[in-house]
Amino acid sequence: MHPYYARNRAIPPEWRYKIMSVRLERKTLSINRQLYTFDKKLGKGAFGAVYAARRYSDGAPVAIKVISLASQKDSLALQNAESALTEIEMAKRLTRTSRHIIHMYDFDFHQTGLSFIVMELGQQDLEKYLSQRLVLEPADRKFIWRQLVDIAGALDSQQIVHRDIKPQNLIIFPGGIVKLGDLGIAKQAFHDKTGPTGTPLYSAPEVTRYKPMVVLTTAADVWSWGAVLYRMTYMQHPHYDPPCYYPLENQRLTSDRYLNDVLRRTLVLSPEKRPTPSWLAKHPYTNT
Repeated sequence: MHPYYARNRAIPPEWRYKIMSVRLERKTLSINRQLYTFDKKLGKGAFGAVYAARRYSDGAPVAIKVISLASQKDSLALQNAESALTEIEMAKRLTRTSRHIIHMYDFDFHQTGLSFIVMELGQQDLEKYLSQRLVLEPADRKFIWRQLVDIAGALDSQQIVHRDIKPQNLIIFPGGIVKLGDLGIAKQAFHDKTGPTGTPLYSAPEVTRYKPMVVLTTAADVWSWGAVLYRMTYMQHPHYDPPCYYPLENQRLTSDRYLNDVLRRTLVLSPEKRPTPSWLAKHPYTNT
């Protein structure tokens, strides 16, 4: 943990009003006493942007997530700082249980009001991979799915609810290895109540739609795993209209009865009716 934050549990006051809008491409910055040269922006999320970069000392490629801590509201600045620390802490725990979690190399809180998380750089996210194809071959889909089930088991073993599992947060590495990133809004299961968040259709209905505050369980992520499998099967995002596992646009149900069974049981509006990650691991679709 950054020494200032560990000591004070607060955002340094000089950061609060520095609203950063600088371009980082082609800039070289020091992050925890290491120089990194930023390249292109890879994507942007609710809490920050991710850039491709190179470590100046040896030219090693990395990805750097940049989160702005600057805000005129102390509560928002603190929320952004907590998001960065949550991502680091949970990634450290999860990488001990699965090789399919993005590895964090370093992090720093910068005096400009920016937070940096240095991590391994993949080739592309799953959404981009799918958007380049009209269909996904069954063998390729199952190869990816088995890796997703491994991630589901790792999250479940730590009782972590990711809340924003989607193709954009699943990064593909050489050899077709898939790793989960963006743990910024992850929560400990049963830990506290939460309001709407996540990404509609890929996040469970209780994450995105319900106005009453609800206590989330790992069943929320089970919906998301089914939603990603739906995307890989029908090459479109899922929906919240029961029966949720049915394809839209006049497509036929998949002829793979085991695949269809996973979709039917995961894409259920009621979290109590969804299976567990261990059920997914034992299912014939995963194992045949």
